[in-house]
Amino acid sequence: MGNENRLSSIKVILFDMDGTLYQEDTFLNRYIRYMLEDTDREHETEAAIGIGRAILSDSHPFRFGHFYHAQDDNVLVGQEDGFVHGLTWEGESVAGLNPGAPSPDLIHIGDPWCIAAVLARKYKLPEEKLRLAFERVRKEMIAEPYRFAYRSDLFQAIEALDAVDRKIVMTNTYLESGIEFLEYMGISHIFDGVFCGAEKPLGIERLFKALLQEGYRSHEILSIGDNPWNDLHPVKRLGGMTCFISPYESADPEPWNWRLTTLDELKKLLQDIQTNKTRREFSDGEDRAQAY
Repeated sequence: MGNENRLSSIKVILFDMDGTLYQEDTFLNRYIRYMLEDTDREHETEAAIGIGRAILSDSHPFRFGHFYHAQDDNVLVGQEDGFVHGLTWEGESVAGLNPGAPSPDLIHIGDPWCIAAVLARKYKLPEEKLRLAFERVRKEMIAEPYRFAYRSDLFQAIEALDAVDRKIVMTNTYLESGIEFLEYMGISHIFDGVFCGAEKPLGIERLFKALLQEGYRSHEILSIGDNPWNDLHPVKRLGGMTCFISPYESADPEPWNWRLTTLDELKKLLQDIQTNKTRREFSDGEDRAQAY
């Protein structure tokens, strides 16, 4: 299917929120600091922040697209439906690995939020400590002096995209924070559906199957996100269209329909969908009129 045909076939768009509708990673330093605060590992805070920034900049053996195995404290490098080898924190290969499919016990390093989750497991921090640090950072991100910047022109492009049937936003963030972020950006009204605490990847798979039950075809559904494991792999397995947007390098070998790095590119893609679908509908109308 050519690019124009792919664009004009899209009827439903599933948007991730964090890292997709805005791009921001300065929170990570504070998130790590708050996790380690008042623990017996607090003296390792600067080292932990350094690891986090190294993963972001793709200068660490652990990369986006890898899976962290907390029990063995190493990462597994994936290929297709299994793993090909493991790595230590120093980048040494792990011997005796039995490749297998990803399990719920593994943490996929899919976005900056996942880096904090990996470090929390590495330092054996209580889940409550991680939760409180997460909630604190989320509150800070929409208040001075840490409020994040967003792009109103991107949101205008989403709102103007009326040639598709549905625009749905899905976030794994709990309801209160998800709604606060949408209200902070002023975009709750531009979506036909909002799912907070979406439990992706399983949640997006359930929604995709529900859309198929409604009569949509797989290639008419596009998922856009920055975390391939949560946002894209389930959709691609079911035959849907995928758009990976992230400013970071990724070790995930999976090819996507679109690979974007900036919000400008995302805005253009949405505008192209609107243009191609409008042109297609207009052309179809002309053809019918001429035939009649």
